[in-house]
Amino acid sequence: MSAPRQMRQIVTSALLAGLCLGSASAQAAVPIYADSFVSALNTTSFNSGIVVGAPDGGGQFLGDKFDPPTLQGSLVVKFSNGLIDGVGNDLFVVDVFNTATEVVNLSVSADNINYTFVGQINSVANQLDIAGAFTGAFYYVKVSNASTSFSMDVDAVGGYTAAPVPEPGTVALLVTGLAVMGLARHRRTKRGA
Repeated sequence: MSAPRQMRQIVTSALLAGLCLGSASAQAAVPIYADSFVSALNTTSFNSGIVVGAPDGGGQFLGDKFDPPTLQGSLVVKFSNGLIDGVGNDLFVVDVFNTATEVVNLSVSADNINYTFVGQINSVANQLDIAGAFTGAFYYVKVSNASTSFSMDVDAVGGYTAAPVPEPGTVALLVTGLAVMGLARHRRTKRGA
């Protein structure tokens, strides 16, 4: 085997190993809370009125008034770094007063325009595995009241698996590998001329 070919194989192997081992900073089982409030329709604030960040005992009733709501409410929150469908549960909603009769529909979107329904939860069974219902990263989660009798008291919305973000070391390895390959190609064409 020629030296340039052997060098290419070594560089390619190193690049692939680096990309496979260090390309994602995904966290599992550590709660990631929504960090931006986007919109609400027919909701009523209670206590702090905040539904982003870690639970604080306040938030939004998903109805125009306390139970029973005249109009069903919904809200949209954003995860700036995005979430993906991971292993096991992917999304959860924290409710202040946990009762199984407070039911919501969850939908996700990458662009806050096109939403995909991913499932239904209640205040007690408040976690959801989207199980392939949405592929790729999503940044927006819509929580919509599915009950005409009760309104979930949303305190926080969260997920478990962050969208992969290349680590600086991986990017540096990729750039170095491409530079070495470019240099090897330059030398080969220079010798051939």
